[in-house]
Amino acid sequence: MTRCPAVRHAGVTLAEMLVVVAILGIVAVIAIPQASSLSPATTADAAAAEIARALRFAQREAVRTNNYCVVSIDPATQALRVDQPTPAGDTAPVTHPIDKRDYQIRFGGNSMLRATLVSSVFKYEGGFTSSYALFGPDGMPVYVDKSAVGQLFGLLLGTKEIKPLKEEAKITVRYGNVERVVRIAPVTARVSL
Repeated sequence: MTRCPAVRHAGVTLAEMLVVVAILGIVAVIAIPQASSLSPATTADAAAAEIARALRFAQREAVRTNNYCVVSIDPATQALRVDQPTPAGDTAPVTHPIDKRDYQIRFGGNSMLRATLVSSVFKYEGGFTSSYALFGPDGMPVYVDKSAVGQLFGLLLGTKEIKPLKEEAKITVRYGNVERVVRIAPVTARVSL
C-alpha cells in the first residue's frame, strides 16, 4: 500500500493569526489617539462646513418647493434648525434628506460637533437684524416681519414687508482658539466658508 504525500490545505496557522492580530493591535494603538484628538482647526472646519451645508440645503429646498425656508441659528441653545413657515404663522420642521429626521444640528458639549456657535448676524434693508436666514422661493435671504410670517403664502409676495439682505451675513463658530465664519453674500446669496 502506497501512501500519498500529505496534502496541505490552504489556511492559516495559529502563529500566523497571532502575528496579524499583534500587528493590528499596534496599528490601532498608533491610529486611534490621532483620530480622536482632531486639531481645533479640523473641528472648527467641520462645524462650519455643517452650517454651510444646512444653509445651502435650505436655499435649494425653498426653490424646490417654491416656498420659504428658514434656518434658525441660536447661539444661546447651541442649535441650528431648518423649518418652513405654515399658514398659521408658525413653523414646521423640514426633514433631513439623508436620515429623514427633523433637520437639526446641535453644537458644543457632547454633540458630534464639539465647536461652539458664537454668533449669527443677518442684516437686512431697513435696519432689520436677525439671527436667522429666511430663504425665499428664489433662494435669496430676506427679512419678513414676524407678525406677517403667516401671510407668506401669497399675501406678502412683492410687498414692502420683505427686505433683502443688506450686507454679508456671518455665522461664527469656534473650537479652542480657532474661529471659522460662514458667510452669505447679499446680492448672490452665495454661501461660503
